[in-house]
Amino acid sequence: MKEILNKNGYKAKVLTGGHVMLFDDIPDSDVAILITRTGESTETVQAAKKLSRRGIKTIGITSSKNSSITQQCEENITLDFTEEKSVVMTGSFVFILAMLLNGIEKNDYYNYSEKILEDSEKIIDQLALEKYEHFVFLGYDENYGISKEGALKLQEMALQYVEYHEPLEYRHGPISTLTNKTLVILNSKGMKEEKELIDDIERLGGKVLLISADGDVEIPNMKGFEAPLRLIPIQYLGYKKAIQMGYNPDSPKNLSKSVKLRG
Repeated sequence: MKEILNKNGYKAKVLTGGHVMLFDDIPDSDVAILITRTGESTETVQAAKKLSRRGIKTIGITSSKNSSITQQCEENITLDFTEEKSVVMTGSFVFILAMLLNGIEKNDYYNYSEKILEDSEKIIDQLALEKYEHFVFLGYDENYGISKEGALKLQEMALQYVEYHEPLEYRHGPISTLTNKTLVILNSKGMKEEKELIDDIERLGGKVLLISADGDVEIPNMKGFEAPLRLIPIQYLGYKKAIQMGYNPDSPKNLSKSVKLRG
């Protein structure tokens, strides 16, 4: 999101709620947007309080009506129809990201999403996922954020060993752990250097799932605004691997919908 905003003339910075709560290096800002599905995680609620004390306008985005974040933010966008029973944040994440991006430039995500899901199911169902126990997500700019989110979803739902990197950084150390049990998910911008990396990965025995305008799962090029569509195959991958492992993808161990700190 930050990369797309910056490319379109907006100065933006991303900080976690925990960082804002614990540290004072908060950049000068006109507005702070706080995204929290439940509206109850301690770090985000405390961050809203701190930002308000600094005189920064706060806008909360949440799936939960009358939650704590709505009491702390100056303005709120409540998307109660995106509330999920699942502990893992999937559909609400995609919708919130699409909504924010549509505020910058309108895109018809709905007409693309059904086919992308169908293609994702077809390709991923053929992967023999039981073979893979190491998953690497690669991407640049906004695709790096998508890769981080993909790694998190696979880690949460399927309890797998995951990594995320920028593509050309992968050769600088992480590729040493590549085996024939590694699946690399490349959210590509279509650069020749990324294609050369695919050749190296496959030569060393790894498998690549290419997500791009001409990839295994085809995603239209919208100059970065296609980010919500790129989430579809990686969320399905996490779901499918969890089912294959015998796990409930909606209720991973050790997790809850919101994190509440003591004190």
